[in-house]
Amino acid sequence: MKTYTGKIRQWARDRKIIPNSTLEAQNLKLAEEFGELADSFRRKNDEVIKDSVGDIFVVATIISGLLDKNIEELPNLQNEYYQNKENLKYSFMWLQSDIGDVAKAVIRDKQDKLLDSLGNVVNDLQAFCEWQGIDFSECIAGSWNEIKDRKGYLRADGVFVKSDDFTNDEMVELERKEHL
Repeated sequence: MKTYTGKIRQWARDRKIIPNSTLEAQNLKLAEEFGELADSFRRKNDEVIKDSVGDIFVVATIISGLLDKNIEELPNLQNEYYQNKENLKYSFMWLQSDIGDVAKAVIRDKQDKLLDSLGNVVNDLQAFCEWQGIDFSECIAGSWNEIKDRKGYLRADGVFVKSDDFTNDEMVELERKEHL
């Protein structure tokens, strides 16, 4: 985890996601990535599960960066609940709940609760990976390798749109506007 968090934060800074995105925009991205995880979990698609776990971690890292915090230093990362291995089977549902708590904290502008919830999200991801027999670090590495060269555009509403989602002419126009 530590190997990639600094790289992810720098990647987000280089693309002006940190500090110019919004908690609302990143919360939307977090929900999108959780939806992909839920779908892949239901379908038992291990490759997409791994990708989704890593992507959720990337978004959580960006959210913590928007708050000028390091994801590795958030509270609850060593939650004792999962010390009881029987509780690992509930990690997916706790992840869903804690992502909901992230949204509530954003709505209520409660930074401490947001940081607690992000810490829980990371803890839930680690427990989910343990339950599924997946290497959490490999999930993060896979997501990093997927995004590290990614280019895109940060819209005014704080949403980062991948350059792959634009036609070449649209990207040229966006780049031209950036350099005016």
